Amino acid sequence: MTGPPGLRLAPFPEADFPEYRRRVIFGACKWDPQAGDTGTIARHALLLDAAEADRLGGWAEALAAETVRLEEALAGDLRRAARLGLLPRPLRGLFAGAAGREARRHIRLMRFDFHPAAGGWALSEVNSDVPGGLAEASLLPALAAEALGRGRPGPGAAQALAGAFAGRLPPGGAVALVHATAYADDRQVMQCLGDLLEEAGLRAVYAGPDGLRWREGRAFCALGGQEGALDGLFRFFPLEWMPGLPSRCGWNGFGAARAPSCNHPVAFLSQSKRLPLAWDALGVEVPAWRALLPRTVDPRDADGSAEGWVFKPAYGRVGEGVWIPGVSPQAEGKAIRRDLRRRPGQWVAQRRFESVALETGYGERRHLCVGVFTVDGRRAGFYGRSSARARMDADAEDMAVLLDGPGEPPCAAT
Repeated sequence: MTGPPGLRLAPFPEADFPEYRRRVIFGACKWDPQAGDTGTIARHALLLDAAEADRLGGWAEALAAETVRLEEALAGDLRRAARLGLLPRPLRGLFAGAAGREARRHIRLMRFDFHPAAGGWALSEVNSDVPGGLAEASLLPALAAEALGRGRPGPGAAQALAGAFAGRLPPGGAVALVHATAYADDRQVMQCLGDLLEEAGLRAVYAGPDGLRWREGRAFCALGGQEGALDGLFRFFPLEWMPGLPSRCGWNGFGAARAPSCNHPVAFLSQSKRLPLAWDALGVEVPAWRALLPRTVDPRDADGSAEGWVFKPAYGRVGEGVWIPGVSPQAEGKAIRRDLRRRPGQWVAQRRFESVALETGYGERRHLCVGVFTVDGRRAGFYGRSSARARMDADAEDMAVLLDGPGEPPCAAT
């Protein structure tokens, strides 16, 4: 099988990898370098030809523009969004406030995931609500370029986000970084962005959604030592988790927030993997989506053998619950098949593509995923992952993506 041209894996020298790993942990906010007993810092980087990087970036920008148009169509008719299964009942009260807000005045972050496949690139999905990988797409490349002595970092997603906030807020403005505070892997993302916000002249406020209070559309921090009005909001807390919070948190306030937000709750309308099933009903032209995404259907409409399909939960994250026959563990596949029979409306079937594994240079082959971030519709950095199998999940390694070929020299790592 032949994948897309212009990409190859470059291994770190074996003697240098321990120091690189240490610098990633302490200098790139990668505090959780393990998934159980499995290391999640790749021993290689991806060298991406500038032409291929430009191709991916162009696709991501086209997809982002189409995704926003889909969201606007859904936000303009919330009853239709509910009928199409894209607005779960527990969240409808929140959207009553969100519907009247102009989402485009907020900051919009997305990540589109591409995979080297037989004959070219395959798009698997958009991470629309709270896309992860910010630190890996922002701090990791400079460290990798220095360790390899070749390649150069592309744009940084977190840097672009910090710049977007700085362009909308007054100097010294307070930005709440709203996340699940009990999880170190969430806090490390917030620390990366918070440091860059501080460098941009803003003030980072670290809080869970229960640490905010709302009055007439304005958000305030209620945490000791950080009390006060908030000028901006960055939500790294999935919207579908919100109904599990105590009602006193007032989480419905996110829908009517006046402060510039990333992401505004309207982003959730495109988070469901079942969105492609609604394209025709919405009447929105999506040529980039139709050209790049494998055929996606309701599981009940998947024809032929299950071997030709990938089954995904509508609101799955980090590869959780994805069933790829012959790749996913058998016990997991058995449980997923049961759930598919009970709740087919909570799943999609996506036509399977042939993932192409690349040689690492140290006797292994790895399957790859290249996530392309966009901020306010503009390309904003690459997030790389590699896996020994053709499924990207919690065991996948985080891999720096570097631009290869003529260009500016690598940035100095810090």
